[in-house]
Order: sequence, then C-alpha cells, then structure tokens
Amino acid sequence: MNRTKPINAVIDYHIHTPLCNHAKGSMEACVKQAVSIGLLEICFLDHLTIRLEKDPKSMSPEEIPLYSNAVKALKDQYSEKIAVKAGLEVDFNPSNMTTAQKIVDTFDFDVVASSVHFLNDLDVVSHNAAAGYARMDSDDLYARYLDALYQMCRYDSFDLICHLDLVKKFGRRASRDFRAEIDAILSLIRDKGYVVEVNTSGLDHPIGEIYPSESLLKTCQEKGIPVTLSSDAHNPQSVGGHRTEGIAAVLKAGYTTLTGFSRRVAYSILIDASLEKQQTEKRSGTIDYGNPEGDLTHD
Repeated sequence: MNRTKPINAVIDYHIHTPLCNHAKGSMEACVKQAVSIGLLEICFLDHLTIRLEKDPKSMSPEEIPLYSNAVKALKDQYSEKIAVKAGLEVDFNPSNMTTAQKIVDTFDFDVVASSVHFLNDLDVVSHNAAAGYARMDSDDLYARYLDALYQMCRYDSFDLICHLDLVKKFGRRASRDFRAEIDAILSLIRDKGYVVEVNTSGLDHPIGEIYPSESLLKTCQEKGIPVTLSSDAHNPQSVGGHRTEGIAAVLKAGYTTLTGFSRRVAYSILIDASLEKQQTEKRSGTIDYGNPEGDLTHD
C-alpha cells in the first residue's frame, strides 16, 4: 500500500462479462448500474481458465485483447462519472501457470486475481458437479481445497485472492479442525502482500454467507491482511450487490479501509459507513439494462 484515498468505500472489484459464457448483460450496462447506485470504482474481473480442454465458462486467451480494449473504451467513456478498472480472475492450475503468467505480463491490467474452482477434474463450484461429489467425504474435500489454495498462494503472480472459502458454497462443512492449514494459508497471503476479497455473492448461494466467513475475515484483520469488496456480479442488476452487508462485515471485523488497484499498485480507500448509509437510503428507481444477449460493450 502506498497511498490512501480519502473517499467513501463504494467499490465493486469483481464483475464478469458475457465473455465468460455464463454472465448476462453488456459491460456498459454494468457501468451504468454502478453509476446509478453511487459506486465510485468498479473492476471487471473476468475468468481466465486454462485447461487441456477448453472451458465453456471462461473467455479464451485469444479473447483477452477484445476484453482489455472493451474495458479501456468504457474507462475513457465514463471517466468523469466512475473509475473503471480492468482485471483477470485466473483459475489456478499449476500445470498451466507459465502460460497464465505470459498472458498476465502481456496486458496492462489494474489487478490480477486468482481462485480455486477445480481440484484436478473436480469442479467445486458447479451445481451439476456438486451432485456428483455429494458422496465425497467433506473433510477430504476441504483438505484438497486448502492444499490447492496454499499451493496457489505460493506463486508471486497475483494481487488478489478471490472467495477464500468457496469450498463451502453448497453448505458442506468440515468436521475436522483445519485451523493449522488455514493459519498457514493466511500467513502466506500476508507475507506475499496479497489482498483478500470480501465477496458478497455467497449470500445468494446455498451457504447463505459472505466469503470469507465472519471468523475467517476477523483472522485476516488480525494478521494485517488488507481486503477489498466484491459482488462477483454475473449480470448488471447484481453489480454492487449486498454492499451494505459487505461493508458491515468489514467494519465488524475491525477494518477501516478497503483496497483498490491501479496498474497492479494497491491503495487504501477509507470506509465512511455513514455516507454509505446515506447513499443507500437515497437510491431508488430503475435502470434500462438493454439487451442482455446483445453487444459485449454497449447496450
């Protein structure tokens, strides 16, 4: 962290686009929604999953120039209303990290994030896959997930760690005590200088709670790990979703700032909870989201 912005922490650092093949609505519709609800910064953070077989829920490496240029166009178009940032959510795959690093180094992103969605061939976030691994022992599932998370955090390629405890998405809880493994992961995150996102999408998932959990977020704060705020929106209506609950969770954990990024340099953003409350009370009305199946950038 090298500077602090004295503004209210009305941000959303995780928004997807139709390029990931499972998000709806144009990128411009997402920007318009963000402006309409008073956000000051947003970041498009679309999936990049590199696997032997093409992943239907990720943009391809060949589409990244289109994605990057689309974000830049919106950044210029809306520069007087909102700060629009460009990022990638790299799906951790140790066998393809060299390829991922080359892609990251080629483009001028504001933030590069990483997450664990796959444990080899096991998709831990898909509803269809969840039915398939329902008989799997929960402790084994958590052990594999935490090991992948630790291996991911050993790399120096990222700035942001997404939905830290995503393995709980479908309500699976471990019976074993994993505090030692979690402490090792958080210590590594701290030592690497990574940021953890507070991802509110979990409130709409079967687990019904934010990623990370209240206790995990508190431990992050105690270890001095900075955080940012994200909706993980897959449509314009979800941009900024559950931000009031997200801010409340961050404040309860003891944070006074969130984190933003510019060209992969992190900066702190002061949280003004009273202003957030005022803005929430004043927001009303609707927005035209345009054709959700239409052009990538424009309505």
